[in-house]
Order: sequence, then C-alpha cells, then structure tokens
Amino acid sequence: MKKNKKTKILITGGAGFIGYHLAKNLSKNCSVDLIDNLSRGKVDKDFKKLIKENNVRLLNIDLNNKIKIKSKNYNYIFHLAATIGVDTVIKNPFKVLNNNYLSTLNIIKFAKEQKNLKKLFFTSTSEIYSGSFKHKLINFPTKENSILSLNNMNSARGTYMLSKIYCEALCHFSNIPFIILRPHNIFGERMGMSHVIPELIKKIHKSKKNLELNNSNHKRSFCYIEDAVNMMILLMKNSKAVNKTYNLGDPSNEISILNLAKKLIKFSKSNKKIKKINHENFSVQRRLPDIKNILKDTRFKRKYNFEKNLRKTYDWYEKNLFI
Repeated sequence: MKKNKKTKILITGGAGFIGYHLAKNLSKNCSVDLIDNLSRGKVDKDFKKLIKENNVRLLNIDLNNKIKIKSKNYNYIFHLAATIGVDTVIKNPFKVLNNNYLSTLNIIKFAKEQKNLKKLFFTSTSEIYSGSFKHKLINFPTKENSILSLNNMNSARGTYMLSKIYCEALCHFSNIPFIILRPHNIFGERMGMSHVIPELIKKIHKSKKNLELNNSNHKRSFCYIEDAVNMMILLMKNSKAVNKTYNLGDPSNEISILNLAKKLIKFSKSNKKIKKINHENFSVQRRLPDIKNILKDTRFKRKYNFEKNLRKTYDWYEKNLFI
C-alpha cells in the first residue's frame, strides 16, 4: 500500500510575521519550504526551532532573479514576500516598485512550472483602498469590489499601494489558479516593530514622561494572527475558493488609536498620560474591511478574544524585547 504524499507548500517571506505563523501551522501536516533572503525577516529562537523540523526547509533566494528550485511538485504557493515599511517606501520608492513587481513576476513564472499547482496565494494590502478613501469613493465596511483610485504618480507613499495593485493584475491574467488576500491590521507575537501595536509598546517603555500619540482619532480593526492563518488555510482547502479576492481581517475589533494606547498603558501598569500631537503623515483615518466573502467561503468562526490576545502580544514584546 502506497503512503500518501504530504502536501507540498512554498512560502515566500517565510521568516516574516505571517509567513512564520503560517508555516508553523502548516508544518504539522505538510512539507513546507520557506524562501527568505533575511533582509527583513528575523532568525530568532522561534524561527530557528521551526526550521529544525524535518519537513521544513529554508531557502535563501533572491526573488528578483529567476527562481531556481529543482522541485516542480508544489501544490500551494504563498507569496508573502514584499519590500514594505513606511520609511523604505518614502526613502526608496523605486526599490519598492521594482522589487515587488519582479518578485511577483518571478513567482508566477515559477508557479507555472509546477505539475500539480492548486493555488497561488498573493498577499496584497489594505493600503490598496487608500486612494479611494482620499477621494471619498469607499464605504465602511469596505468591500473587495470597491472602486480603486490611485494617488498622484509623484507620491512616494503611494508606490507601495501601486505595486500591489499592479501585482494583483498580474495574478488575474497569469492563467494560473490564484487567491488574492488584502490583510487588514493582522497582529500578534513576533510581528516586528513597524506596526502600530509594537510601536506603541516601544513608546510606552521608552518614554520618560507622557506618551506622545499621533493620529489618536484614527481607527483600525485588528485581527489576531491565528485567526488570519486559520482563514488562509481554510481558503487553501476549499477547492471552490479560486480566482477570488478576499479582505483578511476582523471588523468586530475596530478601535481608535487613542483607546488602543490606553489599553496598552493599562497593561504596562504605568501612570503615563497621553499627549496628543498632530503630525501630518498621510495615514488614512479609518480601515474597516467587509469580510462576508471570506466568512462565506471558509465558514470560519472566531476563536480568539481581542483583549486577551492584545495582552498576549504585549506580554510577548515585554518579555522578548523590553526586559
């Protein structure tokens, strides 16, 4: 009797936040290869433990070049790698456009070489709606079929969004089965520092007096990483979920930046006061995804409580980075 072969999965950006948690979950039952050039992803103790597993392999590959992997038997490819970060986008917009285009083009070409590819997952961004927000073309919660509007072509900040819109189009016309994901404020342990929650935690620990808070009236809806990963895997397993675009997030957890900061200060048991400031940084005032489509196709039911997992995230950062 022949043994069933394990599902074979390739994840780009495997050392990153979502990539790590996705690989950790999938490695329980699948063979997982991770691509990461480690320019952003971190090889910490958690990641070292993951890549020591027998069915997990790390490949240091530059996605801007042709992907030379001998295996042609990947069943699913998750393309999570991208050049991101507000500082990078503003300082080197050409790099953002070039890297995100080339990496996606090369992963699509590689996907076409696979003998039994069931789906390519492309991770887009909630930033894709920012131009539409600016021009008052979207409603809340925001649906995937909302009108997409571009910013001015000379806007450095808009290049990340532009690169993702172009790459979404590449997927649509690639003639391979695909899923496009638009993540909205996924949070959790090991998410790096260039996100609002870890940035606030850092400020709470570093500030000597008051906590200076910009965009305090802005609102975000946060989705815990395990919920996000579970939805991704359910989409992977659903054969009818193909050639579609999904918002990935949790609109039930919408909160203002001010109230988010208050919760984190409470966790810190400090007596810091919040000092509101108003520095223009072109951040959209609200992000709230409509996730009816992903809930319909995954039948996903939330397992995690926002307050509990915000505290869990805070404790992880305090233990691993600030003590």
